[in-house]
Amino acid sequence: MSRDRPSPLSSAAIDQIWSSAARTLGFEIQRGPESYASSDGQGRIFIGIPEILDIDDSFAQLVFHELCHAFVEGPDRQTFPDWGLDVSGGAGIEREHACLRLQAHLAQPFGLRALMAPTTEYRGFYDLIGDDPLRHGDAGAAIGRAALATEGSSAATWISTLRQALAATASLLDGASVERHPLGFALGPANETCGSCAWLYVGGRGRPVERCRQKNAAAKSDSAGRTSRDFAACEKWEPPVDCQTCGACCREAYHVVSVSMRDPVVWKQPELIVRRGYRFEILRNNERCAALNVDTPPAGDAATADDSRPRPSSRYHCRIYEDRPSTCREFAAGGNHCLSARQRVGISR
Repeated sequence: MSRDRPSPLSSAAIDQIWSSAARTLGFEIQRGPESYASSDGQGRIFIGIPEILDIDDSFAQLVFHELCHAFVEGPDRQTFPDWGLDVSGGAGIEREHACLRLQAHLAQPFGLRALMAPTTEYRGFYDLIGDDPLRHGDAGAAIGRAALATEGSSAATWISTLRQALAATASLLDGASVERHPLGFALGPANETCGSCAWLYVGGRGRPVERCRQKNAAAKSDSAGRTSRDFAACEKWEPPVDCQTCGACCREAYHVVSVSMRDPVVWKQPELIVRRGYRFEILRNNERCAALNVDTPPAGDAATADDSRPRPSSRYHCRIYEDRPSTCREFAAGGNHCLSARQRVGISR
């Protein structure tokens, strides 16, 4: 996008999309000449009127940036003016970088990464972020902070709201602004293809061919998503599923794991079996399977600007894996139910 002409995002309809998204997440947007973009810690975000903004700024881009800051910082720091940030120091810069990585991660699948870029001095950093913003790069602490923001019970609401706003924004832009995959989705990571995507499979009705589970899910058909492993990646692209960083099927995605009397777990792990009449189920620990172990990095792990140690996201382990019931054994990573589970917990779209 040229920086000497108005942003394609500058329209009343797109402004309304982002005002509505902010309200859904509990924030009121006010415009005035007093500030460029700020928050008061009391649920109000202030965005400058057009006269004080740069020509390539847009209301949508500025609101998106502030909401990403609020998401990364979490409920406690949302009560501080400007999210409690001080970008003059190392920790403040790390938090700014985490926000920008989250922006790139969310906007990229909709073909909006460039349009949603910052127009401040951080544009250079943003442009250098790789195709997988939450995994690759030198700023390990910022990556970890951004990745951790996408986890937890409240994250799904934030991610869903921001993605809906991004999708609505993309739909209002002309075709020149958002390139499309042959299946109709916006393009995704530049260096990836359908062949490296978790959702490519060979099957369908009739002669087995390469197909896309994401397109099938959108079309509610098993034969709608015919594609090719050589096509450029689309917005739905994801790397092959890593069960230990996902755990969706054992978490909130499903509420019951049925067990057969023939499953060895019934007598090998009796403390985990719940009987309901003639049915047997695996015990639940709140919204998760009681056999699921979760290793979560300490929330208070301090970091400085020059600290490049990676902050991994949570790891999930089944402590009865060898004795897991047939329901779990038949659950295929990368299959239809896997995609559905990841969508329910907000990992996949």
